[in-house]
This record gives sequence, C-alpha cells and structure tokens, in this order.
Amino acid sequence: MLGKLLKHEFRATGRLMLPALGAVLVLAVLANFSIRFIQVTDSTFLTILFGLVIGAFGIGMIAAAVMTLVLMILRFYRNLLRDEGYLMHTLPVSVHELVWSKLIVSLVWFAVTGLVICLVVILTALIQTGTDLGELFAGFPSWAEIRDFLHEAGLSGGDLWLMGGEMLLAAILSGLVTCLHFYAAMSLGHIFSKDKVLMSILFFVGLSIVFSIFQTGASLTMSTQMENLVEGIDTARQGVRLVQGLFARGLVSELIQAVVLYLITAFGLQKKLNLA
Repeated sequence: MLGKLLKHEFRATGRLMLPALGAVLVLAVLANFSIRFIQVTDSTFLTILFGLVIGAFGIGMIAAAVMTLVLMILRFYRNLLRDEGYLMHTLPVSVHELVWSKLIVSLVWFAVTGLVICLVVILTALIQTGTDLGELFAGFPSWAEIRDFLHEAGLSGGDLWLMGGEMLLAAILSGLVTCLHFYAAMSLGHIFSKDKVLMSILFFVGLSIVFSIFQTGASLTMSTQMENLVEGIDTARQGVRLVQGLFARGLVSELIQAVVLYLITAFGLQKKLNLA
C-alpha cells in the first residue's frame, strides 16, 4: 500500500515541482544568454532587460528551494491534519505508511531540487568562464593515481567510500530531521481543539530550543574530545579516522533527533489527533 501512497504523492507534488524546476532550467538558459549579451550591448533598455532576466534566474532558484520546503509542510498539513485527513485516516494503511509516504517524497524532491540548482550554477559558471568540459574532465586524476596517492598516505579506497557513505547518510538524516521537525510540531499542535496553528508554531519553537540545547551539549563534548585526539595525530590515516569518528557521532546525534521526532509524529497522529 505504501507504493500506492507514494505514486499518489508524487503525482500530486509533481504537478507543482516539475513546472517549477523546468522554469529554473529555462531561466538558466536565458540568464546565460543575457550575461553574454549584456557585456556587448550599448542599449540601456536591453541592459535593463537582461539584468532583470539574470535577477529572475537568481530569484527562481531561491523560490524553487523555498517551494520544496513549503510544499512538504502543506502536503502533510492539508492531507493529514485538515478535512482530507478524515479520508486518509480511514484508508487501510498504517500511520507509519502515511508518514513515510510524505517523508520519502519530500526527500526525493529535496534531492532533485538541490541537484538541479547545483547543476545550473556549475554549468553557468563553466559556460561564462569559457571552460572546456573535455579539458576539465581530462584534468581529473585517474583511479590508479588516486589509489597510489591513498596508498602513500596509508589509506585505501574503502576509506573514501566510507566517508562518502557517511556524507550521504548525513544528508538523508538532515532531510528527515527537517521534515519531522515540522511534522512533530503540527501533530502536537493538533492535539488541541482550538488555536491549532498557533500551538503548532509554539511546539516548533519549543522543539527547536530543546534540540538546540542537545546539539550544543553534544558539540561541546565532541570539541573537548577532539582537542585531545588532535594532539595524538601523526599520520594521514589517523586524521581520516578522526574525521570519520566525528561524522559517526554527528550521525548518531541526527539519528536520535529523527527517532524522537518520528515517535512524536506517529503518536500525535495515532492517538491524539483532533481534526475537528
């Protein structure tokens, strides 16, 4: 049933996200032409016009990122906490499937939006600087060269894969925590029969304060331990192991937050939800 929920959710969100991302791509193309022509035109009108296009490109990227976050919040709110919630909560699916359908779709759109924005920014920079992509890729070291370098430093390819895996997992957990922070606050706010939106905002602020204190305490502890560990670093391998350890502790911190927020969200939807 989760697959059907995901299919419906992708269709509902895709009607907004795909045109928005398409608009960013179109603006990127127009902005690249505008940057080139604005340097050679003597017309004040064209200079203003090209400047507006370039500005629209920048605003479009910001708007796409904001839209992804806002859509994630609104889909959860309207679909599970408003009138649509009466229908959604009568479906033969669990609360966990409802929540995960929102989380998975939100994470996918976060990733797609981030990739599109990074892609257009990088390509714009390469085009405007006249960088040849063939020469750029030819300048990258081969895997054999990377392996030799790692071997000389006492490292292995596994160390790189582990670091890459930790970075990917950190990005996923960060996205989950962002979504669940809003979900948990809204679920708690809808325990009450009045002022649900206000209570959701208050719970959001309260959860932010609690987790900020938690993160501050964890950071201070890690800083103290890191000072002691840094003094004992003699090789590149020890340095990489230190970074991997710091990443792992950060992942544990993010995982704890995600689990707590998820349990709060599930409890609010499962036990105390007030849609009236």
